[in-house]
Amino acid sequence: MESKKGIVKLSRKQLYNDIWEMSVAGVARKYNLNYARLIEACRTSDIPFPSSGYWTRRNCGKDVSSEIILLSGDEDEIVELLTNDSVVKRLRKNIIASNMPVEQGNEDKSPNMIDAYDDSATQSQVLSFLSNEERIKVLAVACNLKIEGNNRLHKALSQYKKRIADYNEQLKNTQSQRYYNPRYNKPADEPSFFGEVSAEGTKRIMVILDALYKAIEKLGGTVNEDLSIKLNDDIVRLRVAESKDKIRHELTKQEAQALLKYQDELKRHSWASKPQIRQYDHVFNGRLRIVFGEKSYIRDSEKEKLEDRLGDILITIYEKAEENRIIRVRHEEEQRRREAEARRQEEIRKRKEEQIRLTKELANKAEDYRIASEIRAYITAMIEKGDESVTQQWIEWAKEKADWYDPTIAREDEYLGKRDHGKNKDEKDLTEKQVNRNWYW
Repeated sequence: MESKKGIVKLSRKQLYNDIWEMSVAGVARKYNLNYARLIEACRTSDIPFPSSGYWTRRNCGKDVSSEIILLSGDEDEIVELLTNDSVVKRLRKNIIASNMPVEQGNEDKSPNMIDAYDDSATQSQVLSFLSNEERIKVLAVACNLKIEGNNRLHKALSQYKKRIADYNEQLKNTQSQRYYNPRYNKPADEPSFFGEVSAEGTKRIMVILDALYKAIEKLGGTVNEDLSIKLNDDIVRLRVAESKDKIRHELTKQEAQALLKYQDELKRHSWASKPQIRQYDHVFNGRLRIVFGEKSYIRDSEKEKLEDRLGDILITIYEKAEENRIIRVRHEEEQRRREAEARRQEEIRKRKEEQIRLTKELANKAEDYRIASEIRAYITAMIEKGDESVTQQWIEWAKEKADWYDPTIAREDEYLGKRDHGKNKDEKDLTEKQVNRNWYW
C-alpha cells in the first residue's frame, strides 16, 4: 500500500481481499475513507463486494462460499482512494492553479471555472455520485462557503434556541424540587446536543450550522425541525459534541464542610459515613466536532477550526446522504427479495393445499365410482340368478342409485338429493339426519 497525505493507493487485489475480509464499512474505517466514495470506487474499478446479508449469514456460521465473487482482470492495477482529510483545500489549490479566483458569489461560473471544478472533482473522486451539473454546483458552494456576520439566524436554529431556553427553565424548576435525581428526574424532550456542548460552544455551533443550513437550502435541500437535513429522499443526522479535559477536582465549600464533619464524627464513631466526593472533573475545552453517523466526524484541530472547514462539512453531508441512500436502497432490495420469497412460498403453500384437496376429491370420486360399478355388477348378478324378487321396478330403482353414486353421471335423487362426490366418506355417509336435511331442503 502506498499513501500520501489525503490519498491511499491500493492494488485491486489488496482492496478486494480487505473488503471480503472485513466488509466495505470496515475498509472505510481502516483507511479513513468515505463509505459512499469507496462503493463508487469499487464499482468503477470492477471490484466485487458482498451484500450486507453475506456478513449476517457468515457470522451465524452458515456456508457462504457460493456467494463469494472472484476478482477478474488486472490484480496489480492501482486504485487511488481519497481519504476524509480536507477536500476543499485541494479543490481550491486546483482552482487557483487554473488562475481562477475563489470568491463569494462565484457560483455562477464561466466555462473556465466549470472546467476547473470539474477536473478537480474527477481527479479526487469527490461527489462522483452526483450528476456533473449538480456536482459542480455543490463544489462551487463548498469552496466559497464561509461565516457571514450579522445575519438573521436560520429559522430551525431560532426555534432550537427557544427550546434550549424553555428546557433550561424546566430543568431549573426540576432541580429545585426535593429528592431531585439527575438520572431519573430530568424533563422530557431534551433538545439535541444539550449537555454535549458548553454555552460558548453552542454559540459557535449556531453560527456554523447557520451557514451550512442556508447553503444546503440554496442547493435544494431542506432542514427539519430536529436539525436533521434532507437531501432528496435521504435524511442526514448530525451530532455535535465538545471534548472535555480531565482535571483534579477542587473541593467546593459544601464538600469541604461535609469532609470536616465526617472527620469529626470519625473521632467519636467508627461507623461514620464518608461523603462521596469525586476526584476528577471533566470540563469542556472548546474543541468541537461534528459527527456523521457512527465514527465519521470533522473536528477542530490545532491548525483549523470547524469554521475553516465549512466546505468539507458540506461535502461530507452530501457523502453521508449518499451512504444512507446506498444502505436504504440495499435494505429496500433485500426487503423486496424477502417479500418476493414470502409470496413464492405462499404460492407454493396454496398450490400444495390445492393439490391435496384435488387429490382427495379424486380419491373420493373414484370411491363413489367403484361403489356405482359394484351396484351395477350386483344388478347384473341378480338378473342372471333369476330371483323372483328382482322385479323391473327394483332394477330401475337400483340403476338410479348406481347413477346417483356414479360421479360421471351425478344423477340427482328425488329423496337423497345431489351427492357431493368430492367429499370424504364420513361427510357422505347416508344417515337419518342427512336424509332429513336433503328432504326438507
